[in-house]
Amino acid sequence: MRRVGLLGGTFDPVHVGHVAIAELALEALALDEVLFIPAADPPHKKRPIAGYEHRVAMLEYALGCQDKVTGNEKNKFCVSLIESELSLPSYTVDTLYELKKRLGDDLKLYFIIGADSLLEFHLWYRYLELLTLTSFIVVARPAIANAEVTKAIEDLPGSFIPQSDTNKCWQRVDGAEIVYLSESKQNISSSIIRRQLAAGKLPGTVNSRVLQYINTHGLYIHNTLCTAQQQSNSQFN
Repeated sequence: MRRVGLLGGTFDPVHVGHVAIAELALEALALDEVLFIPAADPPHKKRPIAGYEHRVAMLEYALGCQDKVTGNEKNKFCVSLIESELSLPSYTVDTLYELKKRLGDDLKLYFIIGADSLLEFHLWYRYLELLTLTSFIVVARPAIANAEVTKAIEDLPGSFIPQSDTNKCWQRVDGAEIVYLSESKQNISSSIIRRQLAAGKLPGTVNSRVLQYINTHGLYIHNTLCTAQQQSNSQFN
């Protein structure tokens, strides 16, 4: 049975934290691949600054999809365009139903979310169905204590039972699973990155090829970045 991780988001823009989370999940759960799923029209967030096509292109550059030579070693990271092919807005439950239809039954899905999203999970559209469609990988956030994560999981419907005393894996009688990656403390914000770009700064938390794409297409920025890039060409070599 294939084990497939799913990392959704606006990726506006994608940054090194997104890739680090995928790498951590890939290794921790021995996943066969991770699908990055850019939201076409996220229902609970403001409309992304960059258009869908730009966000897809930036993801492809960040993951090495644009260049087979520099692509990830085992080609385990892919970009899925599924949410651009479904009715809007982009609800996770609809995406999961369609993925299972397209990928078949011989796989186990792991949806990757941050601990902050877990605390608001009860607000997700048809969230009870989500627990029957996929297992979850919860990634730690610096501002959220492990005890908060544990309580949120154990408060979910259906009685998730810890599988050890380490508070890292819970299972429900129907096979639903939640894995907590407590060692991750990613604290990179796309909104802060956008402000840095608008101020003409070159964030070190964004892949250099993504920065090139942003500059070429004038995303998030004014002419100030052009001057900044001329002074920092070495970052793109």
